[in-house]
Amino acid sequence: MKVLGLGFTHHECSAALVIDGELCTAIARERVTRIKRDGKSWGSGRLDLGSAIQYCLQSNDIELSDIDLVVYHHVDHISPTELQNLLATEGGLDFFSLPSIVLPHHFAHACCTFYLSPFEEAAVLVTDGAGGPPNLITRNCSGPEAEAIAQGLTVIQNIDPEPSASSCEYESFYSFREGKWETLRKTIGIIDGIGAVYSRVSSLLFKDGLDSGKTMGLSSYGTPSANPIFFEKAGPEEMPFFRGSRNNPSSERQDLEKRIKEIYAVNNTPLKYEEPEVTYYAASLQKETEDVLVEYARWLQQKTGLKNLCLCGGVALNCVANSRIWEEAGFEQVFVPPCPGDDGLAIGCALYGAALHNELKIGKIPVFGGRTYHHDPAELAEIGLTRVFEGENVYEVIAQEIAKGAVIAWYQEGSEFGPRALGHRSFLADPRRGEMKDYLNLTVKNRENFRPFAPVVLEEQVLEYFDQDYPSYCMSFVARVREDKQAVVPAITHVDGTARYQVLRQEHNPQLHKLISIFAKQTGVPILLNTSLNRAGEPLVETPLDAGLCAIKSSVDYLVIDGVIYQPVERG
Repeated sequence: MKVLGLGFTHHECSAALVIDGELCTAIARERVTRIKRDGKSWGSGRLDLGSAIQYCLQSNDIELSDIDLVVYHHVDHISPTELQNLLATEGGLDFFSLPSIVLPHHFAHACCTFYLSPFEEAAVLVTDGAGGPPNLITRNCSGPEAEAIAQGLTVIQNIDPEPSASSCEYESFYSFREGKWETLRKTIGIIDGIGAVYSRVSSLLFKDGLDSGKTMGLSSYGTPSANPIFFEKAGPEEMPFFRGSRNNPSSERQDLEKRIKEIYAVNNTPLKYEEPEVTYYAASLQKETEDVLVEYARWLQQKTGLKNLCLCGGVALNCVANSRIWEEAGFEQVFVPPCPGDDGLAIGCALYGAALHNELKIGKIPVFGGRTYHHDPAELAEIGLTRVFEGENVYEVIAQEIAKGAVIAWYQEGSEFGPRALGHRSFLADPRRGEMKDYLNLTVKNRENFRPFAPVVLEEQVLEYFDQDYPSYCMSFVARVREDKQAVVPAITHVDGTARYQVLRQEHNPQLHKLISIFAKQTGVPILLNTSLNRAGEPLVETPLDAGLCAIKSSVDYLVIDGVIYQPVERG
């Protein structure tokens, strides 16, 4: 059975293909168009997912007519007829003659995380900046959540003082057990959910509400307020909710925001982020967000009694909060998919379609959803890259160069799905070199100098360097770098002594595992610095040519494609 999943969202449109119960291919449209955040309201501002759909179909040598079921989601929960008409105006692919199912926004998120998890039953918490309008779920969507809401089985809490037809989903609480979904509770509102407040702060700090990852990184430089300044607790004691307020913020928060605007008005350099008011503001938001999420997760655990928790929605990219939830909410295991943001909605849709027909095969996290390319040395030569080495001991050569201070653009097989590089589209560097952080930020990545870098560490040696061994295979959690190791690996140790680490098993990526193992033999350190193969404002690279162009612009020392080493001509 072939199920095509589609996600029509504001800033992360995507497509996914499941064949015989296995996720075969998935791609965010931005990787194909090379337009960052290419969604219906951002980037190209188009709905048509034709390029992403064709990517999935061609990767598996099938046609659209071969698809048995289309499962899709539109963030505004518009009717199928309205979507069809809008796509027609753009000349988009017409899939409406095929059998189809339409899922609500948060439920598609829930399907993404649960069906990618290794669990047979779990509680699911979805949190993002703004989901779909709840008043249209029963009218234009289908599936178990729409049925539960229609039957009055779901508690819906409006966190705004006054109900509004413009309300959207903020947090949704689910359980899956004995083969059945249950939508327990949903908070809705206009401007005051967790993700919405975090987005507003990010917009003030970085002029972009989608730059919440920057806010999380900056928060480690400050000490948070002892009292809440962003969220207030409300609702019944047995089912409380949290909301921020744009209309009545605390006087301290108002003063802070006024001061930050003044700082930014006279200081346009990177040093503005070092101002104490700025770091205090970010730190306070991060701490309160963690506290709220932990309390929500505790409520869900007590309500369901389940041992496993799945997280999804854009807020689940907050790996610091994820780690606190694991430690404090009462669950034995916590899972976060590699794509908890809106790019993962297509995967959730496709997997739901497979599960609905008892086709789904669980137990393996398909991190790499892209197609495999065969690179052309002549094409790379045309843009200024020359082949310098290939052979049996290529890994030894690469490890030696990294140990000597080289930055490597590393490219292999199909691309990762999600925003974080997990070893197929990465810049790799020596974590022992403290100066590497500034060089990578300012020269290679062209981004703010306060931002941290992630380590990729061999699973069998995690506890030698970190105080926790979460199964952080997708960089979903943080741990403290052991004090005696912080000076050993300063390039991946954040200012607060933590690292958002990727734990690597050999079966996840044999090539990268081999490289790190050889690096460990040469240096004694089983870790490499791993950051995404792109520059600020660009999507992760997709093709070999994308990788070559990025390597040249980034001034790296070498590009390695499937075990072949290339070097920019001017650096040769």
